[in-house]
Amino acid sequence: MASGENVSLSLAAQPDAVLASRVATGDAGSLEELYNRYGVQVFSMAYGILRDYALAEDLAQEVFMALWTRAGRFDAAKGVFRHWFLHLAHNRVIDEVRRRRRATLMDADRAPEDATLGLVSNGDTADEAITAVLVGEAREALRALPEEQRVVIVMAYLEGATQQEIAQRTGTPLGTVKTRLRLGLGKLRQTMNAPATEGA
Repeated sequence: MASGENVSLSLAAQPDAVLASRVATGDAGSLEELYNRYGVQVFSMAYGILRDYALAEDLAQEVFMALWTRAGRFDAAKGVFRHWFLHLAHNRVIDEVRRRRRATLMDADRAPEDATLGLVSNGDTADEAITAVLVGEAREALRALPEEQRVVIVMAYLEGATQQEIAQRTGTPLGTVKTRLRLGLGKLRQTMNAPATEGA
């Protein structure tokens, strides 16, 4: 077990670009570490646009499966992994928006697709797009969280910090950060899912 923990700690210390290169060679552990870092953001982007919890979860899984097969396309010399990956995620979400619009499955009061595309059309503004969709959706739910959970959620959701960065910035053990993030996300899930299923 100790060796497994050492591998996990070693991966947690690696920069995104290194993990992406390892994923390209078939390293599932590196994919899991990237999921730990970006799973919340990808889910949040999808949920904020689609307002469908189950679909957002499915899309998040699809995005990481896409990363598993496309990681080799990332070129660290051309940009930051986070921007590249979130742009990949954004494109998948927008593809789903288009599909749902074509099938007339989207709610009549949803924002026009062009408005959504205008918000996130530039890959360099992916982080701003995440912030925009989350602030309106999660503000009340975030306020209801215990402070220690709210802090890590805000840093991960709105600031794009990795779990390792959160641990360093807050002086909190990485394991505690992961626990707080998991608990906070679970409470957000309950709060955000209830009104979403009712339909505004």
